[in-house]
Amino acid sequence: MTDVATLTSTDVEVGINRANEDMIWIGEHLRVETLFKRYARLREEFGLQAIRLAFSIGISESSLSRIFNKHNKPNRSTLIAIDVALNEWEKLFSIESEGVDE
Repeated sequence: MTDVATLTSTDVEVGINRANEDMIWIGEHLRVETLFKRYARLREEFGLQAIRLAFSIGISESSLSRIFNKHNKPNRSTLIAIDVALNEWEKLFSIESEGVDE
């Protein structure tokens, strides 16, 4: 199992806030369309099922479907969770495909 400390989001911005303090913003620029494209590629190339992606972040497959079909507007935390899960699935599939002869 992956060490939680290695989990990352693709959308992390470091900067200075209005109070002139160091700040980290996570997930401000995540978009459903971009996440769906990443999922669709993993589904096409590696057979990732929506139920597996949904289960990996603790939501139902129908909830994930409603997010991707824009029937529900997800919280930023849900988008971050999808982003992190997609990163981990991409890592897993890249590790698995390294062992396959082309």
